[in-house]
Amino acid sequence: MAVSALGTTDPTAAVTSAVQQTNGNQLGQQEFLKLLVTQLTNQDPLNPQDQSQFLAQLAQFSTVEGVNNVAASQSKLQAANLLGKNVDAEIVTNNVPSVLSGQVTAVRYDTSGIHLNIDNKTEITLDQVQQVRN
Repeated sequence: MAVSALGTTDPTAAVTSAVQQTNGNQLGQQEFLKLLVTQLTNQDPLNPQDQSQFLAQLAQFSTVEGVNNVAASQSKLQAANLLGKNVDAEIVTNNVPSVLSGQVTAVRYDTSGIHLNIDNKTEITLDQVQQVRN
């Protein structure tokens, strides 16, 4: 008696379809894990996915996570190195861009990013910095 698989017989079809539906947006760690779980859930039980492919996907996930952690640490180190330096930053007030110059007096990290305090008056984000001077 032949048993037919439910849904797709190709375990990567769900992943490929989901990736195509992102319309060019980057996939984050959570999306990657959801796709991996979906792929494992929808695979044919009589013809499971090759273990080497599964391990390769986990290795790719670990690599991406490691690169993201290194990039975040690098940004924090870069911001800390700006303490005491003079910076020029572009700020926008009432839809009018202007340049703010001053000395970095403090650095703050939170979930919204890296923030620099300029002359104990104004707070900017690291990506607003255009020039750094001694």
